[in-house]
Amino acid sequence: MSAEPRSPEEVLRDDILVADEFSIWRFVLNDLLTNGYVVWERDTGAIAIVDPGDRGDDLVAAAATWGGDVRWILITHLHGDHCAQAERVREAAGGEIVAPAGGMVTPDRPVAGGECLEFGAHEILVCATPGHSPESVSYQIGPHLFLGDFLFRLGSGRTDGARASTADLFRVVRETLCHLSPDTVLWCGHGPPSTVAEELAENPFWRVALQDGRPTPVDKARYRGETVPVLAWADDYDGGRKALLELADGSTVIVPGSQVTR
Repeated sequence: MSAEPRSPEEVLRDDILVADEFSIWRFVLNDLLTNGYVVWERDTGAIAIVDPGDRGDDLVAAAATWGGDVRWILITHLHGDHCAQAERVREAAGGEIVAPAGGMVTPDRPVAGGECLEFGAHEILVCATPGHSPESVSYQIGPHLFLGDFLFRLGSGRTDGARASTADLFRVVRETLCHLSPDTVLWCGHGPPSTVAEELAENPFWRVALQDGRPTPVDKARYRGETVPVLAWADDYDGGRKALLELADGSTVIVPGSQVTR
């Protein structure tokens, strides 16, 4: 892997750059539209790379363009499209891998939520955000929060995987995310970013999470051979939809629209 500096124009032109106290370079890594990020703390030049699931050369080159002082390689959860190239990126760019324990990546610093990492003149706060997967964590860097697949803009990651939990996801929304500043920028695992204000106003899944009492179904659908209530529909990052379903045992699950019929 090469760490030779390249200009922003030489790295994929559809990636976006945001600048304030931090500059954030978003990379679409693969056909799944997984996001990886390079975060530059402008006061000191410290750099963090978030979720290097693919395109490690480009992530390392972007870091080199900004001075190459990589402190941290941050993994939100242990699915391969978010972490497969973490060790290769560390070999090429330096820094320590920060990740939940127990997956395909061996972290230099295991985290589970509640930790604080020094990041130049600022700090990185680690928050436990289970839901899409039980080990998921998010990283708050100033007004920016990197959530992996906990959130897709105006929706969420699926919760029908092994040990995934809609109940955990909703608890994090109620107890943590809805109390953040409305201006907090939410950088998703797939698709475009959002803000806390936008999610509170328009995310149909958050609306269910935050309401009192049992929600009123908006539809019904066939899922795994049974007709079940649909509590909410949400648009998905890939142009499809996701459904929040209530199952016969009273639990809920968020699934891609391809998994249900109407």
